[in-house]
Amino acid sequence: MLTFELPTQRLRHGRYCHGRTAGAVRRSKNSRVFYATVDAVGQVEVYIQSERAWAIQRAQAAGRYERLPVMRLITRVTNGRHPTVEWVDRNGVAGARELSRLGWMDRQSLFLEGAEGPEPAYLWLTEQGLPMAPERWNGVFMTANLRCEETLLTEEERKITRDFRLAEVLGKSP
Repeated sequence: MLTFELPTQRLRHGRYCHGRTAGAVRRSKNSRVFYATVDAVGQVEVYIQSERAWAIQRAQAAGRYERLPVMRLITRVTNGRHPTVEWVDRNGVAGARELSRLGWMDRQSLFLEGAEGPEPAYLWLTEQGLPMAPERWNGVFMTANLRCEETLLTEEERKITRDFRLAEVLGKSP
């Protein structure tokens, strides 16, 4: 997901926002509508203003973005039924592609002009300020699951493998 794809349009009762995931980043290759609570979108906005911003500052200071083999600076995103992302690369060559057809690798090379220089348009970044590859999410969730187990389960419950845990253990919320 790119930063400007974060849903902002609230639905009728104001509790949910409406968004769309691009077909090129889904297994089915079809775009899909999704709904997120206003609270969840707010938490992502906090991430953007805090951890993400700090990671970008550190990456800019370390010159990480200048060393990337491919960088496409977004010059315009069109509106309408089929939004298109227009960019210029480091050699000044212009390019464009329909937003829904940009795969995750293409998206990782897109940058926006920020106050202190180029910054990734990709929403989720590593601590080094670089776009996070999709396969790295498995490690993120595994670490989070282990932290939840450590916090929520007793020592005896943790000894039982996940396949054999009772429903009441599986249903505990962090």
